[in-house]
Amino acid sequence: MTTSHRISKEDTVPRRVQYQKREATDVTWGVINVLAYVAFLATGFYVVSQSNPRHKTLSDGSRGLGDYYMEDAQECCTLEGNAGYVCWIYEKTLNDGGGRNLAAGGSQFDGDEGIFDAFLEAPEIIVGLLSIVLAVAVLWVILLRFFAKPIVIFVEFAKIGGMIAVGIFQQETSTRIICFVFAALMLGYVFWQWSTILYAAQMITHSTISMKENPSILVGSLAIKLLYAGNAGLFVLFFSKSFDVVSIAPGGYYGCDFVYPDYISKIAVYSCLAYLWTILLCGQMRLSVIATIVGSWHFHQNDMPSVFKAITNIFTSYGTLSVSSLIATIAERFNRYASRDAWESFISPTICITFPCQCFMCVFGSCIHTCVKMFTDYAVVLHVFSGKNFVCSAKKAFNILSRHFEGGFVTEITSRSLFNLASYAFSFCVALIAWVWIDAAFDTNTFGDVDSGYVYILYFIGIIFNLYYPVLGLYLLIFINKILRDWEKSKMNDVYGGEDDDYYIPPTNHLWVPPLAGTFVGCLSMMFFTFVSDIFLDIISTLFLCFAIDKDHNVDLTNDEFESLAKNMSNYTECVVSTIESANTEDDPEAFQEDANVPVAIPVPSAPPKY
Repeated sequence: MTTSHRISKEDTVPRRVQYQKREATDVTWGVINVLAYVAFLATGFYVVSQSNPRHKTLSDGSRGLGDYYMEDAQECCTLEGNAGYVCWIYEKTLNDGGGRNLAAGGSQFDGDEGIFDAFLEAPEIIVGLLSIVLAVAVLWVILLRFFAKPIVIFVEFAKIGGMIAVGIFQQETSTRIICFVFAALMLGYVFWQWSTILYAAQMITHSTISMKENPSILVGSLAIKLLYAGNAGLFVLFFSKSFDVVSIAPGGYYGCDFVYPDYISKIAVYSCLAYLWTILLCGQMRLSVIATIVGSWHFHQNDMPSVFKAITNIFTSYGTLSVSSLIATIAERFNRYASRDAWESFISPTICITFPCQCFMCVFGSCIHTCVKMFTDYAVVLHVFSGKNFVCSAKKAFNILSRHFEGGFVTEITSRSLFNLASYAFSFCVALIAWVWIDAAFDTNTFGDVDSGYVYILYFIGIIFNLYYPVLGLYLLIFINKILRDWEKSKMNDVYGGEDDDYYIPPTNHLWVPPLAGTFVGCLSMMFFTFVSDIFLDIISTLFLCFAIDKDHNVDLTNDEFESLAKNMSNYTECVVSTIESANTEDDPEAFQEDANVPVAIPVPSAPPKY
């Protein structure tokens, strides 16, 4: 299909990146973001300053009451007649161990712990695994830089091999059969989509050309990656410490118990929202750096910015990056609610009636999220090229892409899916390793001693679901952790008359803490791997917009490899563009005036031809 467009000079942008003498844009949104992040840090460190460990390890290896709470426990227990969980653990601490053991299954959990308590008591698990994840993610980028196509093909078959290996090591026949069936389905999908996979491999390989020609892309992206990792560490620290901000007070019918102040829950909600905005902002920062380097390399190779310049331009673009990431945050939150509602419908008796509507909401939320991400990403790339604010950049990006791609929707779904699946496979392994590590640290043995294979299936479904939407998974795990801790606490508060009571129900947190904590680490791992994989997707997005701008300027792209890749997309439109003089040149009088300091570039394709 061939179309023709007559455009004015204001409808497109010059073939150059305005990285010199950049002016700050969307300053108000930048100030709001800075204030929001300062509030995130202030409330987080306040929580840390107010936290005191609830427990300490006694001489027999059991858990006792933290020293900070001993005096308050003595006072409360005197008033309440030694009733309540705190009084029991207070007495146990005075005896330096011994007493009634509430732990079940021989574990070191007493019954009131959750996943964040496991991280606090064994921080080497989450710190060690995330450090390994960070190193593997960097290695993943380096390997893709040199061996993109072989790795893409290898990953497809490695996933199948991994599923077969899981099935072989299962003791339950039913679980083994399910694993083999999944492996067969995955193999069938690979053969069905083989041509599409090869096309995605070509697209990813093409993106590595830009990285090979511009090693500073990796340097700049990894600098943002360290910021991303540090922010994730702060989030886990703040949220974990919030469980140690308690006081001891009479718990009504149950006697003395730990009581959380009301402001903790409010700070937790704010921390989750601020963290989501920040991680999406880091993604836009990475895109800004990549677009600056790749766009300059494409348009004017004789005038390339340094990686330091690309990073410092983030400060002038901070407002625009903030508003684009805020829009993405709102879309992510909408997708989260739509997906969570669909998940919750499965436990509702009205599932037969509401299921179609919930499925529609889940798909609709995912589509909205994908469209908004595409829209904001291309707006950021054009902002980097032109230096305009978000609204102006978004409008021009949409108009430019709409001339060359039907509907203006340009995203390489297959390449994105391949990266997501590879990140998914790595993160799934990390989740299982964390699960086994926590099992060993707390003597829970849930990974190897579950009686029914169906329990494994339930755990694996939970891991699979949460890793697919890692941000949603983090919030969902936090919610489930709270519900289960409250349930365990209510059971514990019924046993202080002795374990021989008829209504005694042993604690069961040793069964759910390891898999949930492993899933939490897996979600963080998925976010790390996705962030690194998006380096290549950002390069592809930048090249797509460069290609569209070249088309607007009628640059001869004959024999250009990227043009052949773009033409293979289903929504590509062959467009003939003719430029007309605009009557409103005063709106942008410098739109096509070349900077005297910028050499005029000879049209260069997206990648040098291969011989």
